[in-house]
Amino acid sequence: MKRIFTRGFAAGLLFGAVLLALLSFPLAAADDAPTFRQADNNLSEALANGDKKTVNALLDERFQWVEANGRIHTKAQVLDDLAQFAADNEGALDVRTVDFLGQAERVLGIHHNQRFAHLWVKNPAGWQAFVYLNIPIPAERPDYAAPPSAPTEADKVCDNPCKTLPYKPENPVEEGALATWFRLKNDEWHPNAEDWAAHTDENHETITPRSDTPKLQHVEEIAEQRKLYGENGGSGGSAVQSMRMFEFGNVVIMQTFQGRNPNAKPTSWNLRVFLNRGDGWKIALSAQTNIT
Repeated sequence: MKRIFTRGFAAGLLFGAVLLALLSFPLAAADDAPTFRQADNNLSEALANGDKKTVNALLDERFQWVEANGRIHTKAQVLDDLAQFAADNEGALDVRTVDFLGQAERVLGIHHNQRFAHLWVKNPAGWQAFVYLNIPIPAERPDYAAPPSAPTEADKVCDNPCKTLPYKPENPVEEGALATWFRLKNDEWHPNAEDWAAHTDENHETITPRSDTPKLQHVEEIAEQRKLYGENGGSGGSAVQSMRMFEFGNVVIMQTFQGRNPNAKPTSWNLRVFLNRGDGWKIALSAQTNIT
């Protein structure tokens, strides 16, 4: 009896030790992985302190900071002039954050009389900043009550980006995101508010140097275009001159240079986000700044 008790007691201790190890391991791993908000705060502190090592760790290798005039800074350039980047990221107001499936974070706000759109992504190394984009605020408040502009002669044709693009998708994920974008561009070219809304995420915003338009208002504008100018009363937008796409699970980030003349210098730098919540690919952000 004594031997049985001893063996049972020892087995119980071993089982308890194994259970404790199994329970404590994932908790420790989770505690070691900073959340997006921690990473965002850590970057702000590192910039304030001129801590280049920490900033380097918190920026994705493909990071870009795009100024309101369209000037692009790579990660290496940001690290070479950390003070300039730090000054640009001071004084943020009206900050709004949206999580995209735990794989990306969209941060919108205002600083230095400019709008900004920041994208963070979840990499194996943890949360890292991917794009910081500044967008001018118009000198005069847009008249949202005014009717949408009538289509121009150039709007009658939309090969690029409504039918073709100078980019070949690399996998089914990119194919899905691009198929949605083609559909959206055609819904704008031949105004179709209902279909446009069905392929747009509820958190979508369109931010340009002219306006900041949430989804519902954008849907109303497309509907008004069709009412006023008919099925050919829209615009597919400027042509894509070059494109890059980046995949993060069920989130795709698109970056493009665009302009009315495909063979001339680009006039805008554009940032878009697509995501798939299980009901198909939808756009969740369209932001641009003009290249001046």
